[in-house]
Amino acid sequence: MKQLAGQQRNSRIIRTSQPDYWLIVSIFFLLCVGTVMVFSSSTVSSYLMKDSDSYTLLRNQIIYAGLGVIIMFLASFVSYKLIERMSVAIYVISVALLGLVLLIGANLNNARRWIKIGPVSFQPSEIAKFGMIVFLAYILSNEYTKKIVDKWWGFIVYILPLGVAFFLLYKEPHVSCIVIIILIAVIMMFIGGVKPRVFLILGALGVAGVVLMYFTVPHVQTRLNSFLGIGDTAEVSSSAEYQITQSLYAIGSGGFAGRGLGKSVQKYQYLPEAYNDFIFSILAEELGFIGVILVLALFGILIWRGCKIASYAPDKFSCLLATGITSLIAVQTIMNVAVATKLMPVTGVALPFFSYGGTSLCIIMAEMGVLLGISKKTAYDKF
Repeated sequence: MKQLAGQQRNSRIIRTSQPDYWLIVSIFFLLCVGTVMVFSSSTVSSYLMKDSDSYTLLRNQIIYAGLGVIIMFLASFVSYKLIERMSVAIYVISVALLGLVLLIGANLNNARRWIKIGPVSFQPSEIAKFGMIVFLAYILSNEYTKKIVDKWWGFIVYILPLGVAFFLLYKEPHVSCIVIIILIAVIMMFIGGVKPRVFLILGALGVAGVVLMYFTVPHVQTRLNSFLGIGDTAEVSSSAEYQITQSLYAIGSGGFAGRGLGKSVQKYQYLPEAYNDFIFSILAEELGFIGVILVLALFGILIWRGCKIASYAPDKFSCLLATGITSLIAVQTIMNVAVATKLMPVTGVALPFFSYGGTSLCIIMAEMGVLLGISKKTAYDKF
């Protein structure tokens, strides 16, 4: 009887081409809570902006969220097989956009990361993250390239293309994006069965890259020195140290239950980027330990379902693609929380679904759509 029931259950699951409902629920709640926190954390900054009021940033974020939902819905119907066929083109486009930002990109805070076309602006590095994920999934799953990769010199097949993207990101500079892509690449290569010697080579290149950026990118040296507490007094008390101090004030004052929604003190121009990179700190201040645990639980559910989709994926490409997208959410979440709690130097990493911004949110929602599309092709209990 149990065997028959199990067969009926498996038959039901295989027959239905349904998305992962746990994933949809977690995305929905993260998006809603994130939008509420953008409103709560941005009212003061929004009011002080030129030609703006307290609700300007909220209105923008609602538009981004609505557009993101539409993009996710449409992306969920795109076959991952089509993405696989277009992998090289997606990589080329993402790298071309990174090159374009160096030519015509807007310079903001001594960095070129944005392309502005009339009233529309976007950040190509967000597109590059997805481009690198797709490209690595293709390289590590393609039978022809796999034969080359297995040779002792085969790592250049993916190191060189990734190196081009890293160089362009270094020229912006956008160090946090480089770190994110490297971490995702390591996870995908581990899942993809890359030989251990390649990780030793990558480790050596990574150390060389850190040393290079430390001595050639001024803000990297300043932030790392500030985090470690080395250097002269002026350097240690830099803006990065100020941000972290104010972030810890916000988190500490939140206590167990928080000050209450909308009652943050740090958002009154004490904590820079309160509605962006440090929105987690405002979350902790207003909703306390309880709110933080609930939000992290939602991220945990999303990552859990992403891992399940990857483990049940119909082929290696879709498995690696789901792994890369899930890893992106996990890495960015961990890095953002680690920065806010002074577990790592300030990096400027956005908190997925929460931090203000159109490019990041729309790209993440598109990636969630791809993940939902893969879940439709898998056979497991969706709810």
